[in-house]
Amino acid sequence: MKKVSILVSLAWLGMPTSQAWADAETDARIAQLQHMLEVQQTQMQQMADALKLLQARLEKPAETRGVASDDKQVLRDQQWKMDAMADEIKALQSARGKSSGQPVYANFKNGLSFEDGSGAWKLGLNGRVQADYRSFSPDIAAADTFNIRRARLGANVAMKDFAARLEAEYSGTANNGSVGLTYAHVDYLHFNGFKLRAGQFKPFYGLERAMNANFTDFQERAGTDYLLGATFDRGVMVFGEPVPGLFYNASWTDGKGVNTATANGDETDAKYDNKDALVRVVGNIAQFADWKDSVLHVGGFYARGQQEPGSVPTLNVLTEGRGYTVFSTSEGFTRAVDRTREGYELGLAHGPVKLQAEHIRENFDGTGFDRDLTAWYASLNWLVSGETFTSTYKDGMFGRLRPKQDFVWGGEGWGALQLGARYSKFDGGDFVSTNATGTGKLASGRSNAFDAWTIGANWVLTPYVRVIANYVHTHFDTPVTTTATVSGSSKTYTLDHEDAVTMRAQFDF
Repeated sequence: MKKVSILVSLAWLGMPTSQAWADAETDARIAQLQHMLEVQQTQMQQMADALKLLQARLEKPAETRGVASDDKQVLRDQQWKMDAMADEIKALQSARGKSSGQPVYANFKNGLSFEDGSGAWKLGLNGRVQADYRSFSPDIAAADTFNIRRARLGANVAMKDFAARLEAEYSGTANNGSVGLTYAHVDYLHFNGFKLRAGQFKPFYGLERAMNANFTDFQERAGTDYLLGATFDRGVMVFGEPVPGLFYNASWTDGKGVNTATANGDETDAKYDNKDALVRVVGNIAQFADWKDSVLHVGGFYARGQQEPGSVPTLNVLTEGRGYTVFSTSEGFTRAVDRTREGYELGLAHGPVKLQAEHIRENFDGTGFDRDLTAWYASLNWLVSGETFTSTYKDGMFGRLRPKQDFVWGGEGWGALQLGARYSKFDGGDFVSTNATGTGKLASGRSNAFDAWTIGANWVLTPYVRVIANYVHTHFDTPVTTTATVSGSSKTYTLDHEDAVTMRAQFDF
């Protein structure tokens, strides 16, 4: 009878019986119940005083007693309410930080994620902001400026063997399509050695391109990146790790990227609608040999596809400081071309030191012409604060660095410090100004070869916050010209080099 009364009292008070509360809701509920309990105790004391008067009345003759039994029942009901609230407070306090049933858990690791307690689904939110500053000397060809290099927000959802990712770019550039779409794909992940992806994604052409732009060693990728075409493309890809330490990816895509004017990169020419095929295989020999605290990454890729006339627009290559456009063709190819790209990659890391290098070749083979572009780089990086590059290596690439101690103002932690140097070389000697129109003709005032030195520092305050500073010196094999308006008059300047100082403040999650 008492249990029934307690449940009736709980229903009367509007109190839920479920114990699956989040900690914040639990604390609020406990405070509410404690306040109600105090009120009830006050009322209980008042009623106890009244009961004494009632009991005194019971000692009087029957005709003067009044109806005391109803008052006793009210008092008993009040006591049951107090007992019920005390029991709920005790249960909530013991269950703080715990869950029952199928709650939703929140977590912050490589992004903000929410996961169903039963494991049926998981939702992840991710984003990044890269705020840059660039200064150039001579400052005739490129403006000193503040810039938002990337600003993205995305989400990914996983349901058992299936996953989907959607991300958009908000930096205002046109490099990712008219609507700023970067990732939009669906994955099937049941087999670790054979995963399937369909939609819009980033094909993995080489080591530096495969790496997330949040974790590259320098503020910008090397000149080799310009030989790889658009960052994002549409199609299908299979990838995985069939053997521990061996990674591969193979994709079949439009080969046009997603930043073209026609149909946002979709194929529209029925005659020249061939796709680009790509295969990349890399391995970590150190993992095969069980060399601790080391990475010996080797591998390469090969890609081939046909491009219709006019589909390869003017080729432009900027300095690694993203200042002057050093290499440029005067127009696109006016004939269909077979385009092949191949690259070789090397990553050697032991403890806090890493050597990384790549060589990439891009070939355009058309009727009556055959043009090559080649580029390579080699870089050496040192984690001064003692972290290891091995800890960042996963899925055939280097990723997020976690400092031994995060930066805390006034505390002992200062984050991680990485220092590095890179040399790169670009060669487009097949492209000269005397080539026939439409076959890869070098634009006037440009150079078909250059080399660059980059010195950089990465201060990783936390795994999600870093500050970058780079100095880039680029030497042009052939002096270039640029036109600028000075004091109302147009003047032509000849340059043989560019010095750039670039900085970035970055936050990602």
